Amino acid sequence: MLVAFVIAMAGVVILLVMEKGFSRQSQPKPNNELTTLSVASRTITKRIVSITPNESGELIIQFPDNEYRLLSLSIPGEAFGWEALAYPCNAKRFTFTPEKVSLEFGGELDADYLFLNSKLIEPELLEKQWLGLCRRNQAPTDRHPTHHVFSVSIAPFSEKLFAVSQSIGGGIADTGGGRSYTLEELLTWQNWKIHFELSGCSWAIPVIENSQDKKAMINTLITEACKRKGM
Repeated sequence: MLVAFVIAMAGVVILLVMEKGFSRQSQPKPNNELTTLSVASRTITKRIVSITPNESGELIIQFPDNEYRLLSLSIPGEAFGWEALAYPCNAKRFTFTPEKVSLEFGGELDADYLFLNSKLIEPELLEKQWLGLCRRNQAPTDRHPTHHVFSVSIAPFSEKLFAVSQSIGGGIADTGGGRSYTLEELLTWQNWKIHFELSGCSWAIPVIENSQDKKAMINTLITEACKRKGM
């Protein structure tokens, strides 16, 4: 009986060793590296036409056939641990080709990723997307000693292309206001250059005055605003 007991115990030990070894082999190794393949190593099926950032930490991506999609940058930020995207201004500094977007801090997303992780944006919502061009606090003024902010923003997909505003006092007691203009309306407003200068947007005045192509003007304003990190 002693021999039988020893044999039985040996079998148990062998089974435990085999189970432990199998368990070790079955556990996947942690991988904290970016696992997406580089653009050069695979075929990208989608193509980027244009990319425009907004003030909500999102990218408005135009694909062929005039399809616009909205990508929240919190998605790749969380997926890849890109802490830089916690600061919306970092999302405004990028370059792109038809195959990919390259963010200034080093992140890269290909066109297929952008398409699969974005959502279709309807025309009425597209028109409401906006990007800050510039803002500046001119206080003290005769209106307020510490808070009198002038700003200019652009709605690239709306006929009312420009929005100008003043924030006086700030918070719930703010007594400022604003108005939206088409390009033609802005140019007929007598004080538009003064407001742009007070907003820190003097760089945009010659862009608007001298451009013969509205689309090219909008692209230049967006590019320059992103360089300056807008608002």
